[in-house]
Amino acid sequence: MRMESTIKKNEEYEVEIVDLGINGEGVAKINGQVVFVPFALPGEIVKILIINTKAKIAVGKVIEIIKPSPDRVIEECPYFKKCGGCALQHLKYEKTLEFKRNLVKNNLKNIGKIDAEVRECEKSEPYSYRNKCAIPVVFENGKTLLGMFRENSHKIVPIEKCAICGDYAEKIIKIMQKYIEKFNIAGFNEENNSGYLRHIVARKLNESVVITLVITKSELLGKEYLINEFKKVFGEFSLWINVNKKATNVIFGDKFTQIFGKNAETNIMGLNISVNPASFMQINDTIRDKIYKKVENLIDAKKIVIDVYSGAGVMTGITSKKSKHSYGLEIVPEATADANNLAKINGINNMTNICGDATKTLPELIKTLKGQEVEIILDPPRKGCTKEVLEAVINAKPEKIIYISCNSATLARDLNFFFEICADYEIEDITPYDMFPQTPHVETMAVLRRK
Repeated sequence: MRMESTIKKNEEYEVEIVDLGINGEGVAKINGQVVFVPFALPGEIVKILIINTKAKIAVGKVIEIIKPSPDRVIEECPYFKKCGGCALQHLKYEKTLEFKRNLVKNNLKNIGKIDAEVRECEKSEPYSYRNKCAIPVVFENGKTLLGMFRENSHKIVPIEKCAICGDYAEKIIKIMQKYIEKFNIAGFNEENNSGYLRHIVARKLNESVVITLVITKSELLGKEYLINEFKKVFGEFSLWINVNKKATNVIFGDKFTQIFGKNAETNIMGLNISVNPASFMQINDTIRDKIYKKVENLIDAKKIVIDVYSGAGVMTGITSKKSKHSYGLEIVPEATADANNLAKINGINNMTNICGDATKTLPELIKTLKGQEVEIILDPPRKGCTKEVLEAVINAKPEKIIYISCNSATLARDLNFFFEICADYEIEDITPYDMFPQTPHVETMAVLRRK
């Protein structure tokens, strides 16, 4: 029998916030029922309006802060609470680091059944840290608008700047707004799959930028105008178009065409890296380098390293400096091509990139290595590792396992599975990294060593 909520929609309550939820929202209780209150902080007394109810939980909207928390700060972004990009700008940065450390610790304990020491969260620059921004362009109510989507919707919040991206995004937005007006550009309408300009995607690399315009036609309108405008603002840039005609929420289509500039390059940990718009790279340079340096220090010299879910091969290349041989396993052909190119332009001879599903390629590789000493790096997507990958890791009997996760819940789940069937390892270190300041997301590195 389904239980009915005792709390009704559109009712008002005065509540005390007792905790933060996993998404950074305040948590209160009314008659024993949990109520999530976005943008409220522990210790605050707030008046809320109930906007949604279910059997066991409800959601409330703050309509008045009666007693504010001493940890509350004035947010830096004028679009905060409207745009769905950030959830924690109202909380002191030091407290967001505590929240993320506790999130990792609680997930390990509650999901992984692991009571482990978790280091303090490695901090980042709290703003202007993102080296990549993706700005949707939509056609709404007879107008073309660019901005960010509201949380859990595809309704646009028009913006002129982004606090976590910084100046380069603001400059690109200003140029594109003028371009849209001058050439009467139609944004994308998801309802009928119509329009011309769908997305603006930009990546900052040192002093240059890579700009990609996602359009529905094969030709870029006003190409010379845009090139000249970008020239005025950015000394060095490359301009690409990507054609996406599909009725989909996926940003990119299959075809990229470079229409101006030279191939973008950057240097990470001494590696020269050629970057194209489809390349995956971590979005926070400071935290990325902290993680890569720690991995480099953890690798034992002259052992074989297997980098699973290796992407464009940066980690594989870094480990090759110390390893006997480094293998990168990646399912995306374009990323594997990037990794092969990385090895070529850096003259790396002890690096092999294998394209395919790691569920299959890792067990096959383990068989060919025939008991040689290996160390394994796991850097999976948010959904974590497959059981087949974890079983292959156990069968490889590596001296060390380094698991880098952007989702501590699936990290905890995978470690739980691992320890249930293998007692040969112990946790040496767990460190959270604030890869995504102002959001509830956290990057975590777990290091396991063979007993």
